Amino acid sequence: MFFGRFLIMLNCGLYAALAVWALVLPITLFEALSIAASTRAAVIELQVLIAGSFLGFCFLVGAGIIDKRKTKRSLVGLFIINAAWFFTRCITLLEGLPEQNSTFIYMGFEFTMLLLLLIALRLVTGPKGRTLFRQEDATF
Repeated sequence: MFFGRFLIMLNCGLYAALAVWALVLPITLFEALSIAASTRAAVIELQVLIAGSFLGFCFLVGAGIIDKRKTKRSLVGLFIINAAWFFTRCITLLEGLPEQNSTFIYMGFEFTMLLLLLIALRLVTGPKGRTLFRQEDATF
């Protein structure tokens, strides 16, 4: 349970930091991501897209930190988010390789997070017992 909550806190912390970065210093974030915004309207829309999405993800999966009953749901949500990003990167890499290696670093993070989330989900759900010849009632 602690491992799953730790992964949720780690991701929420990263999402919140990126959201604040997009709101406070959007130009430096866009430069770090190699994104060029040509107008102020483009900067605003990129801020909404990046900061809004990351804050939304934070609120969606953050409930698993506080409520133990929602931890599994939050882990599944994180898995879906990271899987979507990972498979989107895989599809876009079919069109051509990026000019910078940062794409592969992000992809490695997402793949690692997917593996860790699978482990956390396994720990939260626990191993399944034998059910083929198990008796529900022990009376004969």
